[in-house]
Amino acid sequence: MNTTRRKLAKVLIASILTLSAANATAITPAADPVKSDPAASPAQPLSPEAKTVLDRMTAYLNELRSFSIDAKSTRDEVMANGFKLQHHEQSQMVVQFPNKMRVDVSGDLQLRTFVYDGAMLGMYSPEHQVFVRTAAPDSVRKLIGGLLDAGIELPMMDMLYQGANGSLTEAVSGGVLVGETTIDGIACDHLAFRQDNADWQLWVERGDHPLPRKLLITTRNEVGDPQFGATMAWNLKPEITEETFVFSPPPGAREIPFTTPVAITGSAQ
Repeated sequence: MNTTRRKLAKVLIASILTLSAANATAITPAADPVKSDPAASPAQPLSPEAKTVLDRMTAYLNELRSFSIDAKSTRDEVMANGFKLQHHEQSQMVVQFPNKMRVDVSGDLQLRTFVYDGAMLGMYSPEHQVFVRTAAPDSVRKLIGGLLDAGIELPMMDMLYQGANGSLTEAVSGGVLVGETTIDGIACDHLAFRQDNADWQLWVERGDHPLPRKLLITTRNEVGDPQFGATMAWNLKPEITEETFVFSPPPGAREIPFTTPVAITGSAQ
């Protein structure tokens, strides 16, 4: 992510759901072709087993009308001398389709409240006591589509958006089902993928609720191969009140102009 995109991401979405470092040896070759090593054969196609898991996840995500996610995440920062720091963040997201979303972010690098009510997008920064507001599209999908179309890289949002659209694998050169494992006590299928500039892994809950439970992205074209990882706890019956999607900066907060040149539009999805 270049400097301009980093600034835009911080201003617009505040790194909504940002991700536990994994070693490349976590994906080990095996005799079973389903559990092969994607790094050993970068050009191998998406396996039928991996596609089946993703298709189930896509269908299930599209059935959801409301949900909340508590995400614990880590993000690597590579310093000028090559030393790598890891920053932690926790995010709480509440979504009510078609046009409501709230995200509260706290972490090493920032505190943010982000609210979308179907017509307006607002963000409050408590450490600076400032907020911004701007008109927004009339659906969550259009809003996120507009942010992504603008070139703003949002790993968790990107994954959820593309997961629901069934387009997660459009840019991959290969992907496999690594095997079964457990994330926070939940049985999951472990998937691994390769793209031109990144390797990424996804853990999807097995059974009747095929939800994404963990995401790990390794950026290969940056010094130090920084990683972004998040684990997600889902609530499919969140408590939503009249105030949940109301943007209410506290008294004394100062409104600043929304100066980004990026138009938050986006085509219908």
